[in-house]
Amino acid sequence: MSELKQLAKRYLSVPKSIKLLILGAFLLQLLNATAMLIMNIFLSKLGYNDSNIADFVSYRFISILLFSIPFGLIIKGKRLKPFFITGALIVPISGIALLFAANAHLDIMIKVLFFISSLGFMLMHVTALPFILRHGNEETLSESIALNFAVWSLATIVAGFLIKLIFTFAPSLGYSQIGEFEIILGISLIGTLSIIPFSLIKEIAPKPAEHNNVFQHLKSYDWTKIFRGLAPMFLISIGAGLTIPFMNLYFHSVFKMDSDTFALMGSIAAIIVFIGGMITPLLRRKLGYGLSIAITQFSAILMLLALASTQLYSHLGFAIWLAGGTFVLRQPLMNMASPITSELVMKYVGEQNRELISAIESGLWNASWFVSAKIFQYLRGLEMPYYKIFIITAILYSFGTITYLLLVKRYNQEVKQSS
Repeated sequence: MSELKQLAKRYLSVPKSIKLLILGAFLLQLLNATAMLIMNIFLSKLGYNDSNIADFVSYRFISILLFSIPFGLIIKGKRLKPFFITGALIVPISGIALLFAANAHLDIMIKVLFFISSLGFMLMHVTALPFILRHGNEETLSESIALNFAVWSLATIVAGFLIKLIFTFAPSLGYSQIGEFEIILGISLIGTLSIIPFSLIKEIAPKPAEHNNVFQHLKSYDWTKIFRGLAPMFLISIGAGLTIPFMNLYFHSVFKMDSDTFALMGSIAAIIVFIGGMITPLLRRKLGYGLSIAITQFSAILMLLALASTQLYSHLGFAIWLAGGTFVLRQPLMNMASPITSELVMKYVGEQNRELISAIESGLWNASWFVSAKIFQYLRGLEMPYYKIFIITAILYSFGTITYLLLVKRYNQEVKQSS
């Protein structure tokens, strides 16, 4: 109990500027979570098939693939607050425009707006972790990073329950026409409020970059460490891209699950993700990097394989319950490792490489998801069953986890040598 009290104290001691960043990110992530929960189902109801939707979703990742690395080079030595505010304007506006484009079946505009929306999210994703590392302190660094990762879970909890409540009570209140379109529109408007906390951030002036010339800039990085830090994330991101964006389609196609039920299930999973994410600093201090990563990741892989198997006996009554249960447990286990692996990688690469690796991680993650979305589109076009795609994901996750454990070993060796 005393450990939990100390953990709570550390969370309360997180610097105010980081708390404001987390609040603004939460308001924007509400929109992102809502889109992840019901956007694919909305598009499906408009008549688009799995292959079409996968094509649209792939454009979410192209802009980050193209711009994140140049952006990472630009932000070194720069103030980050203006990028938060710009993202807070781009994301909701493009999200609202996307809804109207989809309703009008303007396929080119749908792709363009997915592209623009993800560009807005990139401005926040790439800058958030460097901002936390600049403004945080060593005593609460794990808690600050955990909060940054917990934002997505909390946003999914709130969005999921909102969606379920609206679908449940709107008809009885005389609003039977409310559907996915109206819900995403309303939450997009809430997302515009993120500009308020971002504007209140008081940013510490950063150290100016040592080199103005881009080639000198590139030479100043330790590329060997950067590539080692990126390798496990690359493997896991390709696997994740084959599964996570299309999980709602799996439940909709295999079990005929609608938006409200999937949103509720997503919220239940997100509650566990949030709780698990908040205790990761405790887990990391108790077990160390290696055991924390191994236990959470390999357990998640087992849950994914169990989930994949449910397609083979989906006609049996218990299959949907097993699929829902493994979905709810897999997501928290997989996400619990994210703050731990991020802290590990940032400490391993060192202060001089942090902005760039944050940008490359974002670009590589989205590049992997773009490639994965195209692979998913191709495989589903060939009518490959979902369970086989999920097995491919499990294999990639396993290799990624093993690579993280090798990185832990290398980091521990370096710490011993320097002490």
